[in-house]
Amino acid sequence: MKSFTRYLALIFGCLLIATGYNLFIIPNNLITFGVDGLGALLYYSNGLPAGVNILIINIIVILTCSLFVDKNHISDYILSSILIPVFILITNIFMHSIVFELPEMMLVLIVAGVLIGYGYSILYKQGYKAGTTFLIEDVIGHITNVHSNIYSWFIDAILLVIELLQFNYMLALYSLFIIVIAKYITIKARFGINDSKMFYVITSKEKEVKDYIIRVLGYELTVLDVKGGFSKKQNQIFLCVIQSGDYYRLKEGIKSIDPGAFIAITDTYDVINRKAF
Repeated sequence: MKSFTRYLALIFGCLLIATGYNLFIIPNNLITFGVDGLGALLYYSNGLPAGVNILIINIIVILTCSLFVDKNHISDYILSSILIPVFILITNIFMHSIVFELPEMMLVLIVAGVLIGYGYSILYKQGYKAGTTFLIEDVIGHITNVHSNIYSWFIDAILLVIELLQFNYMLALYSLFIIVIAKYITIKARFGINDSKMFYVITSKEKEVKDYIIRVLGYELTVLDVKGGFSKKQNQIFLCVIQSGDYYRLKEGIKSIDPGAFIAITDTYDVINRKAF
């Protein structure tokens, strides 16, 4: 039942993205962030459907990034990278003849940004990864060991310059407004308030959980010896700081290994010398 609900959320999120894209982005010669924006720019120049452009670019990005990072990490992006462009193609068939006009351009920008951003946020809140631009960001962080969301903003800046040269400064400014709204909503869902989370875990399957954190997810952990205040029972607490993007994988992974595990999760405002100990 839980998996079925997640799949429904995936479909709904992709539908929101495609709706915002075909109703507001394409008809107004605007762009959104990342590969979706690049797909729109290519459509304006070569006439090939934006969904086809996005699908081709996503495949190229995934194949290229698979040379640098673990294939399990890549697999998290595959489903959304296929479904989003497919939904854009499908909804375009039905929306091609629809003229949906809002009284003010500002409303167009707000609605487009919210629809796309909220669509992506649904995917991330359900544990999916979406947007191959974020995959590129992850790969750059993996190679340089410096994780930052500035990389995707740099790509967006290039797209806005192309939009400016291809059309005019007003459309570039409108697109910037959409990108800021959509990415703000998406990044808040992707990372939460902070870009790191701290896990405190007490489990009866210590070896399996420890192997999962270290070998599968690639994170270090600290083991604390503790005693229950009420039960007086001796236990060990695993303390682990992770990137917020791996929040769902760690939480669900531990629950699948030990459904009775105690898990406490907090936001971490800063991490210094992550691998020092």
